[in-house]
Amino acid sequence: MTSSTSKTTLHTIWTNTEWILYKLLFNRFTLIAFYAFWFLFGVLVLRKTQNAITAVRYVKTHGESVSLASIEESREFADLIKTLDKSFPRPPAIFLLNQYALNMTDNFLCNTATLEGVHQRFIFVTLDTIARDTIRKRWPQIQQFHWPTPSLYKPFSFAEGAYQTIYLLRSNLALALIKKGKSFWMMQQDTFWRKNIFDMNYEDDMSYDAIFDQLGSEEESSMRKEWVNGANFFIRANNDTQLFFERMSEKLAHWYTPDMGIMIQQCHTWTRPRCAYIPHNVVYSWEWMFTEQKDPPYLMQLDCETDGGSKLMQLGRYGFHFVNPDGSCNEGKVAMAKEKMENGTVEVKMTKTLPSWGRLQFKAYWYIVDYMLWTPIIGEYLKPYLAMIGFILMITI
Repeated sequence: MTSSTSKTTLHTIWTNTEWILYKLLFNRFTLIAFYAFWFLFGVLVLRKTQNAITAVRYVKTHGESVSLASIEESREFADLIKTLDKSFPRPPAIFLLNQYALNMTDNFLCNTATLEGVHQRFIFVTLDTIARDTIRKRWPQIQQFHWPTPSLYKPFSFAEGAYQTIYLLRSNLALALIKKGKSFWMMQQDTFWRKNIFDMNYEDDMSYDAIFDQLGSEEESSMRKEWVNGANFFIRANNDTQLFFERMSEKLAHWYTPDMGIMIQQCHTWTRPRCAYIPHNVVYSWEWMFTEQKDPPYLMQLDCETDGGSKLMQLGRYGFHFVNPDGSCNEGKVAMAKEKMENGTVEVKMTKTLPSWGRLQFKAYWYIVDYMLWTPIIGEYLKPYLAMIGFILMITI
C-alpha cells in the first residue's frame, strides 16, 4: 500500500467517524429535545388543569356575593334604577373596577373628558371603598353603583378565579337591568376613544337586539370576523336578551370558559336574540396598531396584556398615557394620540416598543386559532364553539 493510498484511507475513516459521531450527537439532541418538549407540555397541562379547578372553585365559593338575587334584592340596585329613571334619558354605559384599576380608569377618564357629554353616560360599579371614594373625589359628576365584593378586593389577572367572578357579576348585573326593562352599554376602561361612539346612535337601530365589538378585521379572509370581543357592546332589554344572559350566567357559574366564548356560541347558534357587530372602523382591538393603520376606529381596545399591572405601562409606551405626575389630565397627549391614529403614525416598531409577554402570547394563540378556523370543513363547525375552550387551550396563561 502506497503512502498516498494510506492517507486517503485514513481520511475516509476519519470522515466516516466524524459523520457517525455527528449523527449520534444529533440523534441524542433530537431525543432530548423531544422528551423535553413533551415534559414541558405535560407540566403546562397539569398547571392549567390546576388553575382551572382553582378558578371554578373560587367562583362557586364566592358566587353568592355576585348573584342575581343579591343584586335584585339590594337597596343599592333600587337606588340605581331610580338614578336611571331620573338622570339617564339614554342607555347608560356600565364599567366595573376595584382599587387596582384606578390608574387605568383615571387614564381612561382623562381621555374621554375631552369628548362632550360622554361622562354623563357613564356609571361605574365600584367594588371596594377605596375605588368608590377615589372616583367620587376625582370625578364627582360620574354616577356610581357601589357593590363591595371582598372576593374582588385583590388584584387579579386574565383567566383567574376572580377574573371569572367579575364577569359573572357583570352578567348578573346585565340580567338584573334587563329584567327592569333597562337597555345599556357594557364597556371597559382599557380602551382609547378617538371619537364619541354614542354619536353613532346604535341604540336607535331596531334591526338587532344586541350589537357587539368583534375580533378579526374587515378583510374577507379574517377568520375571527364576527367573533364577539366582549369589551364594548350594547344590549336592548327584551325577553330574548334576558334569556341570553340567564344562560350566560349559568355557564359562567359552573364552567371554566371566557364570557366572550359563551356570547360567540349563543350568537352563532341561536336565532334569538338578533346579534349584530360593530364595524371595525368604529371599534377595533389593539391589532389595528399592527396593521397599515388606515381608517382609524372611534374606539380602540388596548387589551393585549394578560397582567393588569403591566397594561398601563404598555399603553404609555404606545403613547396612550394621559395623566401627569401631579394627577392632572394632559389634554395635549390626548390630542397627540388622536392625531397619531388619524395619521397612521402610532409607534409600534420593535426597536422602540419591545413586545410584552402578554402580547406575544395573544399573537401566538390568535395565529393558532386562525389556522384552526381556516381548516376546510372542520373550521366552519369549530367557529361557534372554539372560543368556549379558550382558557383551556391557552396553556401558558
